[in-house]
Formats: sequence, C-alpha cells, structure tokens
Amino acid sequence: MKDDKTKYQFTTIKDLMQKVLQKNKLEQGVNQLHVSDAWRKVMGEGVWLYTQDIKLIKNKLTVYYKSSVIREEHSYKKDEIINMLNAYLKTDLIKKIRLL
Repeated sequence: MKDDKTKYQFTTIKDLMQKVLQKNKLEQGVNQLHVSDAWRKVMGEGVWLYTQDIKLIKNKLTVYYKSSVIREEHSYKKDEIINMLNAYLKTDLIKKIRLL
C-alpha cells in the first residue's frame, strides 16, 4: 500500500481574506471604509461633523468639506494629514490628498 501524505499549507486568516478581496475585486471598497474610519478617528469628531464626503480612488483621497474655513486650514497640513492617516492605517495607502 502506498503511503499518501497530504501536505498542508498553512496561511493566516489575514492572507486568506486579502486573496478573497482581490479575487472578488472588493479591495477598493474595503479600503474606502478603512479610510473613512481613520479620518473620523484621526481628525476628530469636530472635523468629522464638517466633512461632507470622503472618496478614495486608487491612492488619492478626496475630502469634501461643509466648511471652507476648515478646508483652508487643512490645505496647509496636507502632508501631515497623509502621514497621520497612513500611520493609523499602518500602510502607505494614501499618496495624495485633495481638499474640496
């Protein structure tokens, strides 16, 4: 009788979920949710209340504000905002930011 041994390849749940997201083209939507959550946590509730919409397309984040004053203030801190969001997300997902 031949000795058949099944080889198991172990993988983490994180890696498995990443493959499922990529295969089903859901990665962009999940990233959008993560960025929206990061924006709320990093920027705070005060800024969140004056944020109308947030869109992530590829690596470019577009933020729509209800307040031109806050938009103007943040326009001077774009690099700092990108760094804070990427640090919170623990990845370099955001490369550019556009404030409207």
